[in-house]
Amino acid sequence: IPSEVKINNENYIKDIALKIYRIYQQRLKVMNCVDFGDLILHCVTIFKTMPEILELYHNNFKYILVDEYQDTNFIQNIWLNLLSKKNNNLCCVGDDDQSIYSWRGAEVKNILNFDKLNANTKVIKLEQNYRSTQNILDTASSLISNNEYRLGKKLWSENSKGDLIEVNCYNNGYDEAVAIADEIEKNLSNHNSLNQISILVRAAFQTREFEDRFIKINLPYRVIGGLKFYDRAEIKDAICYIRIIYQENDDLAFERIINTPKRSIGDATLKEIHKISKQKNINLEQASLVYCEQENPNGKTILSLKKIITDIQLWRKLSKEISHYELTERVLDESGYTQMLMNEKTPEADSKLENLKELVLSMKNYSNLQDFLENISLQTSIDEDWNGEKINLMTMHAAKGLEFDVVFLPGWEEGLFPHQKSIDEKGHQAIEEERRLAYVAITRAKKKL
Repeated sequence: IPSEVKINNENYIKDIALKIYRIYQQRLKVMNCVDFGDLILHCVTIFKTMPEILELYHNNFKYILVDEYQDTNFIQNIWLNLLSKKNNNLCCVGDDDQSIYSWRGAEVKNILNFDKLNANTKVIKLEQNYRSTQNILDTASSLISNNEYRLGKKLWSENSKGDLIEVNCYNNGYDEAVAIADEIEKNLSNHNSLNQISILVRAAFQTREFEDRFIKINLPYRVIGGLKFYDRAEIKDAICYIRIIYQENDDLAFERIINTPKRSIGDATLKEIHKISKQKNINLEQASLVYCEQENPNGKTILSLKKIITDIQLWRKLSKEISHYELTERVLDESGYTQMLMNEKTPEADSKLENLKELVLSMKNYSNLQDFLENISLQTSIDEDWNGEKINLMTMHAAKGLEFDVVFLPGWEEGLFPHQKSIDEKGHQAIEEERRLAYVAITRAKKKL
């Protein structure tokens, strides 16, 4: 645990991280605060330093059952071993082939090494599957058998062999979305429920082409575990930038982008701009120019306000010279929006950047900006009836634990799945986890894949 790690001057990055961590922990202590990780870490520290407390919990819990053990992390496993040490009655249930959360700290080694670290362990393999056909199970087993680090099992089912797995290749994502939508319509003609149809993608940005297609042909859908593509904050921000360029009277768009990224234009400033807008019956952009004339010309807020308005006016002129999708790329870069996300250096920010790239790509399907904005208006105005019959769209991670009669798995192509960024960061370890993710995706299907 962190308190036991020593600075050894052998690894500069780790030593710096440890120093920063200790300063951070000291600040938390001064403020009488704990963060989420501390909730377990402090518990482990108490168990290690106060044997009487550990004894109390040993007496409270004679038998311990852990579910989804493959998703436990390093510190959770230490805590669990301390808690179960005295009575040694520990039952851990899990599937090493479904360990897909290393990006949030899960350690597949916990389940792989359990029987080696715990004497007299009895391993019971639960190999009968009650969900899928044998053909689906054979496909999943064949794929996951390529992993080097796994316990191994042979899945079988009393269900029928079922349909063969259908594999199709397409020239691009659009053709793939069209083909899958056509196949779903065929399923409907056979009176199959939309609720029992799911499309599982590796990355959230992939839902866009399916959403566009489903709306065009009037197929209802829901996005599980996330927002619909055009409801995501970064997509709304980008579209608002484009809307204000296209229509200067779009006050809602202006208000959304005026301080995104942060430009020191706060609520008090916006309140004054709104006041001027109402008094003079002018739009917010014009009111902002009036506000700039009334205030200190060298103030930080005024300089920022003038800069963004000047940029908007330049982009309007530029919109007559370059394509709408090139304009969008320029706006995202020159506004600082792309850089804002790059500076975050988080998986969430990376996902947002992927979504923005997908947005720009989608704009190439429209001849001009007006056509694109009209299509967006159609998409965002559709009423949401969550409980109705709908196709299920989600990432593979969000699908864990779910099952559907029919499952489509698009985008199994180099760079996307296995995901290139994961491979670049973790190499062979990432390949094994991507394969486990594929195993999870395949085994969501009950009848047809």
